[in-house]
Amino acid sequence: MKNTIRTLINCCFIMLGIFLIIHRRVFSALITGEPMPEPPEWHKKFLCCGKKEET
Repeated sequence: MKNTIRTLINCCFIMLGIFLIIHRRVFSALITGEPMPEPPEWHKKFLCCGKKEET
């Protein structure tokens, strides 16, 4: 049980590190006040925030 919990915690830290590396430009823009970088095309397809509504 102890090894399982340790393994789960290690996996969470690895996934957090990968998340931070992937989103480093976004965090940099938030901290410095620069405009947000344009998301990649595949990201726009899967998330509703990237879709533009036609009026």
